[in-house]
Amino acid sequence: MPKIKDLLRQLAANPSPTATCEQSYQGLTKDQISALASRGCPTYTGKVRDVVAVGDELLIVHSDRLTAFDKLIGMVPYKGTILTAISEFWLEEAKKVVPTHLLSRPHERVLRTQKAVPFKVEVIVRGYLAGSMLRAYTAGERLFCGEQLPEGLKAHDRLPRPIITPTTKAAAFEHDENTSPAELIAAGVVTQAEWSDISGLALRLFAHGQQVFARVGWLLVDTKYEFGRTKDGTITVIDEIHTPDSSRLWTAATYATRVASGEGPEMLDKEIVRRYLLAQGFKGEGPVPVVPAKTLVELAEVYLRVAETLIGRPLSSEAGSQDIPILDLC
Repeated sequence: MPKIKDLLRQLAANPSPTATCEQSYQGLTKDQISALASRGCPTYTGKVRDVVAVGDELLIVHSDRLTAFDKLIGMVPYKGTILTAISEFWLEEAKKVVPTHLLSRPHERVLRTQKAVPFKVEVIVRGYLAGSMLRAYTAGERLFCGEQLPEGLKAHDRLPRPIITPTTKAAAFEHDENTSPAELIAAGVVTQAEWSDISGLALRLFAHGQQVFARVGWLLVDTKYEFGRTKDGTITVIDEIHTPDSSRLWTAATYATRVASGEGPEMLDKEIVRRYLLAQGFKGEGPVPVVPAKTLVELAEVYLRVAETLIGRPLSSEAGSQDIPILDLC
């Protein structure tokens, strides 16, 4: 199979929307979804992943869809293959400290996982003042998702301790809303005991993630986790973890000097696309601006750098074959 690095290099030489789209995987087709339904395998289409239920297992299919501000932004070539590799790495690595739902990886874009009933909350763990919390802090807010932030923080500062700022779990392409543990418990989304378990797992996993990323010279700034309860009652990590789609990553070597000089940290995540959209005046409302194909290819190259650094080998892909033989995997 050709190396993804070579495939992206070819695209970078001619980063047209047509070429980029041709090398991107859109997700399961309507025919595949119908065929799966006839076999008793219902599907769910999320923002980035398509999920197929097969008995007590789930097949998670990673598309090349890119989202930001809960909107579909475009397609990033080979992103799904890259994210599948990163997710496999981290879900195996995470087993050292928390339970995860990973069983195997039967295809370059597919993870086979244990089915779990998801908790309807996205657990955001933050170690630095960045993203939406930075924007809120700059606007004068000090109470954020039930956490009291200290005075005197500057952009991109490390927080005194990692904190959890949960959001509601909305349907695909609907807006997640900031919330607090107290509100989640009052609404019956989780019990006090469940939240205690979930928050403990999240903080343990975040600390482990920071340690592993530190070995390759990166800072895990913040990240999103999701949890579910398996058939035997275990609360386990589900979905992706520590990918550039779900996390902010910064380069440690240049962090202090860039922040001290007023520059933003060197990023290894999709924040470069978020910043492009913000520069166009887009914050999730109205028509989505067209992101240049060149930027999307550059983002794919960033994702690939993260994957190959963590995994320690080049990634390959079936060039020109964007269809997944999903029926053969069921």
